[in-house]
Amino acid sequence: MKLLKPWAGNKKGFTLFEMLLAISILIILLAITLPISLNFYNIYQFDSEVGTLISLLEKARSSALANRNESAHGFYFSSTTFVIFQGSSYSSRAAALDKTFSRTGNVYLSGPSELVFSALSGQTSSSTYNLSNGPRSENVYVNSEGTIIY
Repeated sequence: MKLLKPWAGNKKGFTLFEMLLAISILIILLAITLPISLNFYNIYQFDSEVGTLISLLEKARSSALANRNESAHGFYFSSTTFVIFQGSSYSSRAAALDKTFSRTGNVYLSGPSELVFSALSGQTSSSTYNLSNGPRSENVYVNSEGTIIY
């Protein structure tokens, strides 16, 4: 008579060595790909912030050129938001008509916090906006005629 031994015969599963080997390979792959992925993400955030700034400046200028509601239109930014507003200044704007957009927290923006485009002409004061994110930096210029150069 043959006795059955549950620990003998056809064994299924992984050994401790095989598990440790698989985990160590995953850790090595993660260590290599994580910095590259974070770098791509930071580049994406920076490019997105630059594109958003340019688009919103162009939107404010086009609204002023179109003489929408027979008023000047402007652009304002704070540490957390971009705002397109209607009026001769941010403080005297028609707040109900504001269009607010979120900002990326990792991109530093310097320049005048408020820029107003004149109705019909689109003229404004010459301004320079500088965006930076660590080693990357980009300037966006707005000349007195309202032309946006980047």
